[in-house]
Order: sequence, then C-alpha cells, then structure tokens
Amino acid sequence: MKSCKKSGIFMENIVPGSPAAQCGICRGDRLLSINGIRPRDIIDYRFLCARENVNLKVRQLNGQVVTYDISKGYDTDLGIVFSTDCFDGVKNCRNKCVFCFVDQLPCHLRSTLYEKDDDYRLSFLHGNYITLTNLQENEMARIINLKLSPLYISVHTTDPEMRGRMLGLKRPAPVLAQISQFAKEGITMHIQIVLCPDWNDGDFLERTISDLASFWPQVASVGIVPVGLTKFRQHLPYLRSITPQESKKLIYKLSNYQKLFRRRNGVSFIYLADEFYLKAGFPFPPYEEYDGFPQLENGIGQARLFYEEFRKLRPLLPRKVHRWQRLFLATSKDGGRVLFPVVKRLRMIKNLDVKIISIPSTFFGPWITVTGLLTGQDLLWGLRDVQGEDVLVPRVFLRLGTSLFLDGLSIAEVERKSGCVFHLLDPTAAALVEHICMLGGIRL
Repeated sequence: MKSCKKSGIFMENIVPGSPAAQCGICRGDRLLSINGIRPRDIIDYRFLCARENVNLKVRQLNGQVVTYDISKGYDTDLGIVFSTDCFDGVKNCRNKCVFCFVDQLPCHLRSTLYEKDDDYRLSFLHGNYITLTNLQENEMARIINLKLSPLYISVHTTDPEMRGRMLGLKRPAPVLAQISQFAKEGITMHIQIVLCPDWNDGDFLERTISDLASFWPQVASVGIVPVGLTKFRQHLPYLRSITPQESKKLIYKLSNYQKLFRRRNGVSFIYLADEFYLKAGFPFPPYEEYDGFPQLENGIGQARLFYEEFRKLRPLLPRKVHRWQRLFLATSKDGGRVLFPVVKRLRMIKNLDVKIISIPSTFFGPWITVTGLLTGQDLLWGLRDVQGEDVLVPRVFLRLGTSLFLDGLSIAEVERKSGCVFHLLDPTAAALVEHICMLGGIRL
C-alpha cells in the first residue's frame, strides 16, 4: 500500500445516519488515508475499516484537511460510497483478442464503451472476466494472500500457441500454471470460453475441457459462449459465426461430457450459452442441470431461469384485466423465441392482447441476436409501424445505471420519436407478471 497522496479519493455519496455522516463527512469530500494508509481500492478500504476504531484523514470541499477518529462495530460499514472500486485506476487490457467486441465498435459511440479492463479486482468484485496475461507477480500474491475468490477467467483454450494467437499476442499464452497455483491455494475459478469456429473448437476444445476438468472443484464451472460479430469488423482477423448444424453437434458432444461430470462430481461442470440451444432449435436443459446458475451473467441459463420463475408465478396471473389493453413486448430475435410460450399463456387473459416485437440488430448487424446489444436506433426501427401503443422495454436495452441506449440515444428521446408509451421492466418473469397483475388490479 502506498502512503497518502494529496489528491485523495472522491466520495460520491454518504449514507444518511452512517458513522461517516454522524461525523460530518460530506459528499464531495476526499479520503486521504485510513489509519495512515491510502487504500488502493475498495478491497483495501474494507480491510482497513474492519476494526472498531478507525482514523480517517479527509480533505473537505473547502480544501481543509480534517482528521476523524471513529468508533463503531467491528463489521459496521462507514457509509462512504465511492465512484470507483479501483482508487489507483483500472488496469487496462493490453491484449488484441481476435474476437474482442470493443474492437468491433464504430468510432462515434460514447467513450466509456471503448474501455477494456483486465483487472483482477473487478473480476473478484463484479465477475468481470480476466485473461491473467496482464497479472503481475505481486498481484498474484495478493490474490492468494487475501483469498480473493471466486475469480472469473477467460481461457478460451489451454493450448498455449492457439491461446496466444486468439489473444493477439506475438508469443504463446500458457494459463494452466496460473490456474494450478490458484487451485492449490483454494481459489475458486469460473472459466469462460469464447468459441470461435475453426480456431478453438474441435480437438482444441476437447483438450481444454479435459485440462480444466482436472482442477475441479477449484475450477467450478466452464461456460462456453459463441463469438459475437458485428458488421464493423474491418481490418480484423477472419471469424465466422457457428452454424445451426454445428450448434447441434456441439450440444450432442458436450451433453456426453455433462453426463460424465454429473455421474462423477454431481454437477454438469460445462454450461453452454442459451444462444447455442436457440440456434440449434433444441430445448434448454432442465433447471437442476444448471447447478445454481454459476454463469448466469454470461448469458448461460437465463432463459431456463425465466421459465422456472414464470412457472411458479403463473397461478397469480389474473383471469382478466379491467379494460381492454394491448401491450407490445420489445425484444431481440432470440428474446422473441424465448418469450413466445410465455406470451401464449398471457394471451389467455381476458381483455389482454400481448404481441411480441422481435427486433433485428440493424445497428451492429444480423449476427447480433441478443436483447442486451440492441440500440435506440434498433428500437425505433422495430416500432416504426407501432404508434401510440404501450411498449414493455427490458432495462437491458439501457446501459447499467443510465437512461441511455448503447448508441447514446436516451429513453425519453426514443419514446418521443416513436410516439409510444414505454414501460421499463427488469428482464425477469417476476417483473412481467407484476405488470400484468397490476393491469388486473392485483398487487403482488
């Protein structure tokens, strides 16, 4: 840890009634040190604050430096909210991955979309996937010493030569030694494989699965997701999407591995993204075969979880709504296929007409079929023939914590241009059922 710097760490908010608020610390003040030490990140901050007596040095908005001696419960949070988790800056990715989505973006989007991180702290705190190629020895030691677990690691292939090629490096990129060291130290890992046909599939994939399986249970799950390609792949290595027939073969082959792992370890271990099943036209695996959904944020198991949640809430649906109502569900092509059986049930409600608007990605191109990558321009195109209607819009259309689409258009702007009335919903069955029940005069 470094000694205190003059600039300090910006405090974005102070929780009312918290120890920090009671001492008079205000939003906009800057933290200089805790017990004489300047924390590098939120991990240091939490470690330094995990005691009953804490000494804070703070630079107030007026520039005055004030020291606070705070007495609190051992595990009581100080109530300070920061604008970032990495006070010394996020560690950027120096790789040039052949499949990197950021490198496939046009140049006129918001600057935050072009940020590429490869920071182990964000992996531990938020589940961001890291390659370990940018990890220094002292950072490796810190992970082990502090038991920062679980970690989310992008492996793609365990073949060093192929991995180096896929990461855009001019050298091999071995990863098994690092995984082995983490496993010996009790660090749990969740692995990601971005499957690129003609690159890391076939024998490469089988070797990767075999290598990673030898580290179970510390390697707790392996998630396989299809490469995402946009129409902006100028001057980048050739890649192609997996075909429906290849998706079928992949599901058949990996189902044998999953059965083996379930017999041996009690879990499927390998999990395929929902897109593979949709492309193959196959049903999703049963709920219990996702083993608690360890890679849900990776687009793995979201459809099955939605169906299970809807199944439990279905008895709460009203038999009718008070007045005739028409709703449009805005979603992607894949989202439309997932929602079809749900909407079929909703149409059984008297006085309710529910329609799906499956919107293609006109912005990024036809290979992008997931809802979370649709833009404001896509939504406008999808609603071009729908004027003055009520439209349910999943929040995944918007950048997290904002009212903006990926292309920078605001929800208010798209609503005004489309002439529709938007109802923002979380992408869950509970949010959808709650909205329908509200129309029927039922409060959940």
